Amino acid sequence: MKKFLLKTIIVVIVAGIAYVLFFSVEKIDKNRIYIVEDLRNKKIVRIIGPFAGNYAFAWQGAFPWWFLISDIPAQRAAGFTIRITVPGMENLIEDYYAIRVPVQVAYRIDPDRFGDASKLGDDGRGADDMVKKFFENELRRELYAYLSPAYQREALIAQVEAILGRLQKNLRGDLKAFGIDLSDAKINGAVVAPDRAIFNEGILHAADLRKMDRGVEKELIDARSMVERENIKNEQFYKKLLEISKIISANPDILKYIYIDKMGGNVNVILSSDGTGVPRMLEKDAKPAKGKTGEIDNLR
Repeated sequence: MKKFLLKTIIVVIVAGIAYVLFFSVEKIDKNRIYIVEDLRNKKIVRIIGPFAGNYAFAWQGAFPWWFLISDIPAQRAAGFTIRITVPGMENLIEDYYAIRVPVQVAYRIDPDRFGDASKLGDDGRGADDMVKKFFENELRRELYAYLSPAYQREALIAQVEAILGRLQKNLRGDLKAFGIDLSDAKINGAVVAPDRAIFNEGILHAADLRKMDRGVEKELIDARSMVERENIKNEQFYKKLLEISKIISANPDILKYIYIDKMGGNVNVILSSDGTGVPRMLEKDAKPAKGKTGEIDNLR
């Protein structure tokens, strides 16, 4: 019986090891990046690297109901348009008044140095966005001299390709630190820049919007101040009501005297219904007590 149980345990262990190895060991291609996605929160949790030759181990593969192992190409090409707003027109959202530079880049992701696995989700579009952000920041800085203090449209269009070529050299080192090897970057289409008439129109339009924004902001400040004043006034009123309520609670008969005081200017004679001379509202306190029937008041 013991031998049977021992054999059973050994078989279970061997079967478990075989199961884990079958689903957790992946043969990898150096031109592909293998990633693990957590299906519970739809996030990329790790990049799988080789551990023996062309094979990689990922224990998450043994739990296919929780994790998904997939791959994307390491060599990538991405095209995007860099939008640069003209100084003074930052509050205009229309592309009509912006500089638009179409750029095509080619780069390779090094899985051993690329640290942010979450950017490899959605077929690696997060990595494309990161490369775009680097070019966008550098190109905006380089083109600023053509936009302010004077707008130099023709010079900008003529020099933008040369500027992009210089940027490649600067960005290669920056991107390499993040595990991205930049291969090439070039202008992929016509650079769009507003002409002088549109530029002047945009400056005036932006100035009008800022003026409107200031007017709306002033109205909001005035409305807020009015509400605050009303709140303070109401708080003071409620505070006085609370104090009056406390006084009346401590002196309930004060309402009778207030009533008489308010009616005093309009009433000349107050008649009692029972001949005592005391108004009914005060008769509880002022009406003389009656003796019991048959009793004789010796003091009368």
